[in-house]
Amino acid sequence: MERPWNDDNVQAVLRTAESFGVQNVWTIQHPLKRARPKRTVTKGSHLWLSRRVFPTIEECLAGLRAEGMTIWATDLGDEAEALRSPAQLQPFPQRLALVVGRELQGVSEELLEAADRRLFLDMGGFTESLNLSVATALMLQRCFDACPELVGAMADEERDALRRQWYERLAGKNENKREIFLRYADQPPEPLESTRASADSRKPRVKKKYLKKKGF
Repeated sequence: MERPWNDDNVQAVLRTAESFGVQNVWTIQHPLKRARPKRTVTKGSHLWLSRRVFPTIEECLAGLRAEGMTIWATDLGDEAEALRSPAQLQPFPQRLALVVGRELQGVSEELLEAADRRLFLDMGGFTESLNLSVATALMLQRCFDACPELVGAMADEERDALRRQWYERLAGKNENKREIFLRYADQPPEPLESTRASADSRKPRVKKKYLKKKGF
C-alpha cells in the first residue's frame, strides 16, 4: 500500500490479504498518518501478517529490488491495461509485488515508472473506480485465479520461522504450553483439510450483559 489515507481502508486491506493467505504486506507510510491496526476491523488478522513499513518510496523500491520482485501497479491512466481475465496474468511471476495507491491520487509517478505492468479493473457502470479495499480484494482474486499455486507458496526457511513465531505467540506466558508448541515447531502436525470454522464456532456471539438487558 502506498501512502493510504483512510485508516478503515488500511484495516480492510490487511484483513483481506490475510484471508487470501498473503503473508507479506508492505506499506509506504503517509507522512501525516500513523495508522494502527484495529482489531474490530481486522478481526486479529494483522497479528499473523509479516508487515514492513517504509517512510519513503525510495526505501520501499530499494527493498523490492533487493527481494527481486516483479512490480505490478494499479493505475487508471491511459497506459494501463484492463484486466478482464486471469489468463492475461500468465506467465505469472515467481515473486510479485502488487501496488495499490492512495484513495484519491492512486499510485505515484515514481512507482508507476518502476512498475513492470500497469493494470486496472474494467468497470461496467459510470463510476470510474472502486473503493481501495474492494479493488485490492478483486486484484488479489484475479492473481490467485491465475496462479492457484500461490496458496501456501513460501520458502521452507520462512515457513519454519513463522511457525516458531506463531507457536510462541499462542503459548503466551504459559511455560508448559510453550514447551509443547515448540516441540510442534520441530515436528509440525499435518495441515487441516479445511480452515473453515466449525458450525458451533460460527454461531453469533452476543455479550452476556446485552442478553441480560434484553431479558434472555
